[in-house]
Amino acid sequence: MKKKKLLALLMAFTCAAATLSGCGTGKATKETTQTEAAADNADEAKSDDKVSDHEVIRMQAPFRTMSDFIDIVHEKYPEINLEAVPYSGANYSGYVKAQLKAGELPDIYCTTTYAPGREDLSEKLIDLSGYGFTDNYQEARLRDVTTDGAIYLLPSYYTCIGITYNKTLLEKNGWELPNSFQELEELAPKVEEAGYQLAIDQAGLPGYGFQYMCNILDTDYLNTIDGRQWQNDFLEGKTTLAGDAQMKKSFETLDKWRDLGMLNGTGAGEDDAAIKKKYLEGNTLFLLGSGNVFSEEDTDDEFGLMPYLSEDGSSNAYILNVSRYIGLNKKLEEKGNEQKLEDALHVMEVLSTVEGMQALNKDYANTSLLPLKDYDVNPDGFYADVEEDLNNGYTAPFIYDGWDNMLVPIGETMQSYIKGDISLDDVMKAFDEDQKLLTDNASETYTTVTETLDTDECAKLVGICFAQASGADLSLISKNKWYKDAGDLNLDGVSGELYAIPVTDIEITSILPTGWNGTIKTVTLTGKRVKELAEQGYDKGGFAYPYELVTKEGFEIKDDETYTAAICGVSDAVAEEGNMTDTGILGLKAAEEYLSQFEILSAKDIIWK
Repeated sequence: MKKKKLLALLMAFTCAAATLSGCGTGKATKETTQTEAAADNADEAKSDDKVSDHEVIRMQAPFRTMSDFIDIVHEKYPEINLEAVPYSGANYSGYVKAQLKAGELPDIYCTTTYAPGREDLSEKLIDLSGYGFTDNYQEARLRDVTTDGAIYLLPSYYTCIGITYNKTLLEKNGWELPNSFQELEELAPKVEEAGYQLAIDQAGLPGYGFQYMCNILDTDYLNTIDGRQWQNDFLEGKTTLAGDAQMKKSFETLDKWRDLGMLNGTGAGEDDAAIKKKYLEGNTLFLLGSGNVFSEEDTDDEFGLMPYLSEDGSSNAYILNVSRYIGLNKKLEEKGNEQKLEDALHVMEVLSTVEGMQALNKDYANTSLLPLKDYDVNPDGFYADVEEDLNNGYTAPFIYDGWDNMLVPIGETMQSYIKGDISLDDVMKAFDEDQKLLTDNASETYTTVTETLDTDECAKLVGICFAQASGADLSLISKNKWYKDAGDLNLDGVSGELYAIPVTDIEITSILPTGWNGTIKTVTLTGKRVKELAEQGYDKGGFAYPYELVTKEGFEIKDDETYTAAICGVSDAVAEEGNMTDTGILGLKAAEEYLSQFEILSAKDIIWK
């Protein structure tokens, strides 16, 4: 279990999948009673009301809001019935991967990670390469998602990771920004002679070591066609590092970066904020990290972004991390779905415009880029200076998908290497030794689900296991629900479904309100109050999200008696009224132990006896 906890920390800074808080932490943003919330919003939950006789198109909501996008679709195609399929759980990546594995996809599918060529999607998703809206995308971005001429998933928002440099420091000393590693080697002694530090690295989490290794190797063999094939073969156990002469030679590049001082132990043991604060003191030229430093209020210095540098500058690379990929369910091509397919293609058409894509999540507009030809980078923004390089393909995809089980151990090995505690030979040896973590399916399976369990059934399942683990009399488990104008989703309850596949921690955390590290909370309330809450729902920001009331079979709740309830989703008022208590029991641990009693699990097994 320790490995899983470390992975959860790593995911907090690498993926677009968000790590959410445990249950019972939601706070209402306006004063309203539960009854008022339910009444006020009775007319709000109509995003799935049909506007015509067309069949409903179900679209996995890529982000927590989608109302603006639906409005734009209806402006051009008012006849389309577009329904948002919301998800607000702690493991978006794990959840949508489970959908794909089980073949239970909405009409419009969204995912966080994609490695073209590693998985055959031809039987699950439609090839979009022949449709006109794909012409709206930059060629370089289409190359990143093309497999044997087919395009099954199109990219949306993406961030560009490089090396932050201090423009003010460069100009002050009359230095030129290096365009190759050779030029960087020439600049380094000048920086040292002037009394400055060449670089500082964020390294508070193991994943940074893995990231820096990949980013540097992406300037060489790893980002070539042969290098990408090597990655696929290594993930499948068909080759090793020691068995590929070109890959082994490419690893020697890491020694150059460490010896020069670009990779160093400056950030070991310190969090990102502390390292960033040191960098902003203005005495260091370069910053390596998972993000980029934009303008800062506490410094007058200006900053820019440069790529990871290849030896001669011919294969420099910015690392692109796409937040969401979007595609169409293959079943739309089946006979009888002609109208649905036409409507879904129209939705993709709207999505493939600047206006449509930006409407998916306006919060991303200032810190991310779009993969569209007619997207104009802000001329005063951080990415203006690098736009030409991005469009010319000086990029590499963020490496994550498939490497999950090696991220932490190799990251820790790289941290030791960066600090000078071990040699490069030790790193390469560990790389091959840890390959078994990818091929031996180290994740423990707790049970196997035999049929899709919907959100209500999952909430009941969680309610039983949380109540039993905490010794509560009953449970109130809130559930996610789509409100068009809510501006957010219920982050404190059960979201999504469990599919008919083996269940590991990945699947458990995808529906669990407490995520990886949250604990079970309880409140003490009268039976009358429990019934009221069960009827009225969880008041979050003036919107009432339904509760699943879970009790033992045949259990009678009496109005005047007092009960302890395990609760997920609780307003400040109810938390105070019920003297909310943190049991300290990890929700994930409780779920693992509960599910382990079932060899197989179906809806009929979800009974509290």
